[in-house]
Amino acid sequence: MPASGDTRQRLLSELLNCKTGLTIDELASRLGISRSAVKQHLSGLEGNGYVKRNAPRKTGGRPGSVYVLTDAGVDSFPKKYSWFSRVLFESLRAQIGADRLAQYMFDLGVEMSAAAIPRLLGKPRPERIAEIVKIMNETGFVAYEVAPDKGDALQRIECKNCVYHDLSKEFTEVCRFDIGFISGLMGTEVEHQECMQRGGQSCRFRFKPLA
Repeated sequence: MPASGDTRQRLLSELLNCKTGLTIDELASRLGISRSAVKQHLSGLEGNGYVKRNAPRKTGGRPGSVYVLTDAGVDSFPKKYSWFSRVLFESLRAQIGADRLAQYMFDLGVEMSAAAIPRLLGKPRPERIAEIVKIMNETGFVAYEVAPDKGDALQRIECKNCVYHDLSKEFTEVCRFDIGFISGLMGTEVEHQECMQRGGQSCRFRFKPLA
């Protein structure tokens, strides 16, 4: 008998292959398990938001509930985003060159920061940095505030992970997005003091003093 996790994945695969949905009886037949086992798996998947019930469908007897995948259920299947991103960056670098690609990524980061600017309005600069750390953590980073450099007034930001880990190994231009994003939020130049992909223990960002 397949393990519980394997059965759930097979159930999701059956629903992926049948966009109109399947009933409990149809799933039990396709998976070779009991109706009660199907119900148990569907209950868990429904609770997690991976499946939902559609209008009942008559199946020879009384109408049976039809289950379909939700968007979250479809997204649970592996995606090849890293492959697509690599192809995209290779093409852009070939067309416009490394320097222009780096500038494009920086400008894109600044542009993306605009949506979060209202969260920073009215805050003094140290509090802005604390809020920037929160924003970065919300987007997948594991970010912290660290002590200022000697002679600096502002704390720095340190990240213990890279959300573009595989991509930034090959395309250093990706790091310019983070610099642009943080710079746009703070309204000042940012120095990328340390980078995990270049041998550092973390990614560390320093805010340059205002002129």
